[in-house]
Amino acid sequence: MDKQKLSEIRELVEQVIYSSSKSDAKPYISRLEFAASHARSGLDSYFSGKLNEVVSYAKEASGQAKNKDHWISCMESCWYVLESHVLDD
Repeated sequence: MDKQKLSEIRELVEQVIYSSSKSDAKPYISRLEFAASHARSGLDSYFSGKLNEVVSYAKEASGQAKNKDHWISCMESCWYVLESHVLDD
């Protein structure tokens, strides 16, 4: 995964998380899942798993989620690991 793809995924994650409802988040979730599926091909299994977690936590945090801050925190932790790997390459 390159820095441009990482940036694109981050923008989609933000759109998912800060959508006003789960329904509003659906098109962004679809785009995020599509982008993530293409990005996984360049990652080993550990970092592919971290990307899966980022997507999953973003989906949990979308809309008016219960424990939204918790899900965002979980996503940020996984994102940090993934981003560090991509930027180090």
